[in-house]
Amino acid sequence: MPCRKARLRRRRRQQRILVDMESSIAPEVGMPAVDYDADDGVDDEPVMSEEPAAPSESDRAAEEAAEEEAMAMMMGLGGLADEAAAEAANSGSKKNRRGHRSTHDLMVRAREKQGEIPEEACTDPNAYAARGHREDWDWLFARLYGPFDQITSIPASCFTDLRRPNNRSARMQEMLQIFSIRVGGIRKPLKWPLHVFGSIAVRDVLDHNRIMAFHRERDNCQTLTKKDRFLTLTGPTRGVVVDVHPTYIEVDLKAKGATESEDRDLSYLVVRSMPSSPSFRAVPSKLSTLELTYVRMYYCVEAAISVRVRKHGLWPGCRGLFTASTASLEDMEIPLLAFEGDRLPVDGSGRIELARRVICVELLQPEGKLLFSAKALRGGDEKDVRRVRKTFTPKKVGKTKENIKIGSCELEVTVTWSLLPSSKYDYDSAFRRYY
Repeated sequence: MPCRKARLRRRRRQQRILVDMESSIAPEVGMPAVDYDADDGVDDEPVMSEEPAAPSESDRAAEEAAEEEAMAMMMGLGGLADEAAAEAANSGSKKNRRGHRSTHDLMVRAREKQGEIPEEACTDPNAYAARGHREDWDWLFARLYGPFDQITSIPASCFTDLRRPNNRSARMQEMLQIFSIRVGGIRKPLKWPLHVFGSIAVRDVLDHNRIMAFHRERDNCQTLTKKDRFLTLTGPTRGVVVDVHPTYIEVDLKAKGATESEDRDLSYLVVRSMPSSPSFRAVPSKLSTLELTYVRMYYCVEAAISVRVRKHGLWPGCRGLFTASTASLEDMEIPLLAFEGDRLPVDGSGRIELARRVICVELLQPEGKLLFSAKALRGGDEKDVRRVRKTFTPKKVGKTKENIKIGSCELEVTVTWSLLPSSKYDYDSAFRRYY
């Protein structure tokens, strides 16, 4: 049997001969690679090279996740698509969607998708992003939290009557305080005054459903003038709990035309609030700019305000305004109700139906104070005003009542305090445990 050195010399000679042959003859396309293995005394035959080892399941999952992520980024799906890609990687559904397509095929498909972007992406990018936000929601989260338009099932003052509040279920929370939403400017063909209808909703981390802040049908529009551009908010209808995840303010407002076919999209957008987000946002649309003023507040409880007339009388002015604020932001008042005339707008039971009644208040002192204000205005002069204020100290649960007198009217103001859960599960489990 030849020695090891002889076999090596023989193998080198064969490799040199092969190189000379390949340099003189054009190689055929698709020829398989061969590997020569010297044998002892027997003519060597070309042996097909072994195929590379198949990648492991973890390698394939990582490769597919990277390809899906690249494709999602090119299609502009944003953070929701990242969550979907992660979920699909865990469930193994990405492999079925990908099939046997290569990375090149996936990138080509993504570029084709980019070519299908409509004109709205250039003329009104915020509206285009809002439509994508809705499509992403229906695709990713509808099966978990219900359809896009589903309203929150957690009411205001949800833990007020809880006999023994449990800190694991009910606690102080970081909350979003919305002060005002204003139409800052409009563009042609819109003109003042505007007859506005539509909806504004907030989506928080409790049940991920919509908390309505403004809602009007087409036959019940709010008229905005060049002088008065603030929307009359009716919410949020409960406390908006926030954390490190985004909180979405979803806007779908229309300007009423002479006929329904002539209605215009005044503002269609989604505003995302993060812990580092500014407290004032001016967000443009194709035909308008919407100005939102809000702030994140810490260690808060929910305060729900109600007003009842104890003694009827003449209102000392031709207009009235009820507002609320907190001691930490005393100058930023939240309108609760504005009315015209010298009579209070009461129902059959003597209650005044406030347009907005829920705000958040810091529980810790000395910032933790709720300031309720009743103003009587005369004519168009804001300075000619009679004003009464009451201060309320917040509680974890329970109710606080104070009487105020303005002119010949006596009012009873009741504030209902409540802690808030951190999730829908906490809300459900608290009542299963104690009731």
